[in-house]
Amino acid sequence: MEPPFISTHLWNPERIRALAIYCSDGRWGRAFDEFCHEALRIPRYDRFAVPGGPLWLVVRDVSLMIPHSAARDQLQFLVKAHQLDRIVLFGHEGCAYYTHLLGSDPEVCLVAQQDDLREAAKTRVKWFPAITVEAYRARRTDRHLSFHPLPLR
Repeated sequence: MEPPFISTHLWNPERIRALAIYCSDGRWGRAFDEFCHEALRIPRYDRFAVPGGPLWLVVRDVSLMIPHSAARDQLQFLVKAHQLDRIVLFGHEGCAYYTHLLGSDPEVCLVAQQDDLREAAKTRVKWFPAITVEAYRARRTDRHLSFHPLPLR
């Protein structure tokens, strides 16, 4: 039997009261973490990582009714149990879920994704009016990833 892996990260019981909602595409995960830790100064945060990320807060298509309801249930739990006061929404360039859902090229999907990020922010206001929200578009240039704030108005 192999010995257990022991993390070098020590347990910290303090809640940061922040949640990041992003796509589950693992190629972006470390960059999301780095951006949240370094740029946004969120050392630890709750994660809601699902295909399409914030798209689950928007009913763009009838096929999203069940994910929308599931997202609401899970977010209501997290807001209450973890006393959230900040939600960060991320969309990323080349999202396979958007390409699948819209049946379109990445540029068309990027415009739809930006619209959905704004709509997801509005949904958050309806569900949780006291929580602040911000949104970012993650882009790839060659092998470099960058994050750009998205005005929500």
